Amino acid sequence: MFFPVVIAFPVIVWTIDLLLYKGPLTLDGAEHPLQRIAGEMTATCVLTLLAVNLLMATRSRRIEKFFGGLDRMFRIHRKSAMIATGLLLLHVAVSPRFPAPNPGKPLGVLALVLLFSGVLISAAPFFKQRLPYHNWLKKHRFMGLFFILAVGHALLVPTLFSKLPLVRAYVLDIALIGGAAWIYRAFLRHHFRPPHRYEVTEVKRLGQNVLALEMAATGSPLQPLPGQFAFFSFPGIFSGEPHPFTIAATPDRNRIRIAVKALGDFTGSLREKIETGDEVRVDGPYGFFAEGASRSRHRIWIAGGIGITPFLTMAAGLRDPEARVALYWTVNRKEEACFDKELQDIARRTPGLTYTLWLSEENGPLTPDAIPEAGSPGSFDVFLCGPESLRKSLTAGFLATGVPRQNIHSEEFSLR
Repeated sequence: MFFPVVIAFPVIVWTIDLLLYKGPLTLDGAEHPLQRIAGEMTATCVLTLLAVNLLMATRSRRIEKFFGGLDRMFRIHRKSAMIATGLLLLHVAVSPRFPAPNPGKPLGVLALVLLFSGVLISAAPFFKQRLPYHNWLKKHRFMGLFFILAVGHALLVPTLFSKLPLVRAYVLDIALIGGAAWIYRAFLRHHFRPPHRYEVTEVKRLGQNVLALEMAATGSPLQPLPGQFAFFSFPGIFSGEPHPFTIAATPDRNRIRIAVKALGDFTGSLREKIETGDEVRVDGPYGFFAEGASRSRHRIWIAGGIGITPFLTMAAGLRDPEARVALYWTVNRKEEACFDKELQDIARRTPGLTYTLWLSEENGPLTPDAIPEAGSPGSFDVFLCGPESLRKSLTAGFLATGVPRQNIHSEEFSLR
């Protein structure tokens, strides 16, 4: 319902103001009034979507909770940017042209080009595969500036909304909200929400390019719930934006552990360079992956590869004596299961938890038919974490067996 509501709201504001307005609906007397209204209405929707996107980028805990998790919020963030680009192209196509020179015209053209380029770089597979994350991030940070350019264009060119008080107030409020969110995110956030500071106390380079890092707080520690993640930066090794990793263990109040698989430039370099004593800055915790676990005491947890990390803390923190939880970890080969012994130990000491290691090379892909607990009577919740292909295939499989969609929970995190 997010996009229908967000797009409908400015349309409703326009409709109310137009019904109350008694003046002419053209600016030069020659243009078609519906063309003028359609062009400015789509522009208002674009500004609304961009302002909401800038609010999402602040990573506010309240906004995250509203969307049900940062991963869901960022998926909506990406779709919102693409919808805004489409509406912006529609705005250009239907808006009347003014032959007279105006300082707002070049601002509008520049905002269009830069916004389209930014969305293309973020969404096109060609750029996603070839552009390193830190380079993409530098370009993505200018999206707030594109919003300011678009607002400047709207305020400088001749507009019908300048005659409509409700629409004018709405556009100015949206401009203020989006601009303030961008300024906060770009310049003020770390002053209001400083990162937690940690020091690496143990480095384990496990098989299959997996790195396990244990770190101790040197200041105020995180207080994560099982299954949550945080953003980690390593200032002595890398500069730039933190990267998200799931908190795989909390040995005590002051210590946390993460597990990182070398899948790209950053994670590969981290495995090579990180050492004990290195400083770590942590922003978090985030995520609501495990929060729905109380809906049913019968749960099936399925992890693919490094997607096991949230389930490590969820399994270790399982305290409900009446819970029936079946954990399946699917990997290609036994050598990839670097946390197999740890999970066996947790399952042995946790009543109600069963653990199964599924080897795809021997048994084929894991399907709901291969999970006995999926055929048990009564309702159950399914939690999935792993590669997109695994999540999609298992979601489709459970839906086909009659599991309601609201009982299937998954988490993915792609920053672009």
